Amino acid sequence: MNSQIKVEVNCPSCQKSLMIQGVKIDDLPAIEISAKISGKSGKVYLSQIYGSYQKKFVNVEDIPDTVVDCFCPKCQQPFPIKKVCSSCNAPVATLNLDIGGKINFCTRNGCPHHSVEFENLDSAFILFQKQNPSYYA
Repeated sequence: MNSQIKVEVNCPSCQKSLMIQGVKIDDLPAIEISAKISGKSGKVYLSQIYGSYQKKFVNVEDIPDTVVDCFCPKCQQPFPIKKVCSSCNAPVATLNLDIGGKINFCTRNGCPHHSVEFENLDSAFILFQKQNPSYYA
């Protein structure tokens, strides 16, 4: 089975896709996030490969250990914060997976902690099946 799991995400507020075809990270369309870092607003582009820490900063600085305020680039609503990181105590933001479920990521720049949650195990199966349909045939 393919060891790289690709995720596609939507805004929890407006439900619009956060995937952007024009920016590539790990040779795939990136996840676009509006960000505020040290008082400046810009964009952060994240890899859609779960477990990749590749990212690109535009109009904001890549400042290690800074907590990033994250917003939807479409509706400008902040992403929900429902818990803090178990590693660094920074807020953990949540995005919706397009197939159902949620992806949580620490908002501290450089913290590697993130997780995926599924309310329905069928959603997890669909995600894995999309990655390698022949494995499940």
